[in-house]
Amino acid sequence: MTFSITDDEVLYLYPYYSLEERSDEMSKRIYHVFKKGWGMDKYFPDICADLFGAVEDYFAQYGMSDFTVAVTVMPSHLRGTYGEGMLKLAHRLAEKFGCLDATDLIQRTVDKVKSTEGGERTVRAHLGTLGLSSGLDESVEVYIILDDITTSGSSLEAAKRLLMRNGVEADNIIKIAVGKTMHDDPCYF
Repeated sequence: MTFSITDDEVLYLYPYYSLEERSDEMSKRIYHVFKKGWGMDKYFPDICADLFGAVEDYFAQYGMSDFTVAVTVMPSHLRGTYGEGMLKLAHRLAEKFGCLDATDLIQRTVDKVKSTEGGERTVRAHLGTLGLSSGLDESVEVYIILDDITTSGSSLEAAKRLLMRNGVEADNIIKIAVGKTMHDDPCYF
């Protein structure tokens, strides 16, 4: 498995269609694992295997085996919370590749209305609700920010900018999502 990439440089594994829009098998699996917490035993191992394969290819392609890498998770929309499936995925990714486990480094400091429920879908809106749980580890050379589903890329970009404000070079931040929202109607945005 290899990553696809969005125009705003988010690496992602699978196209994701909302269940109301189109019912494809992978979208159901992503929804069940990351949105509902169902299917962890059934679908999670295959998602992990695909992610690990894509990360291994990416690391090999960009010669990253000698870098100190930390894995962090994009927090949920509610202050102080993370998706259980995302935490589990990040822990396994860190363990598999010998990365530092910084899963809770980026945190939601203020609740944010979900974009799917009418909340603003801008980098600025996300950035105003994010903070760091601690100072950055000076030994880390590359940060991976992991998210379940990206639509516009604004939350991941906000997390990237937060790290940059704290001294991390833009080229040393990798944004990864399990799924990328797609729409059957090409005029959606």
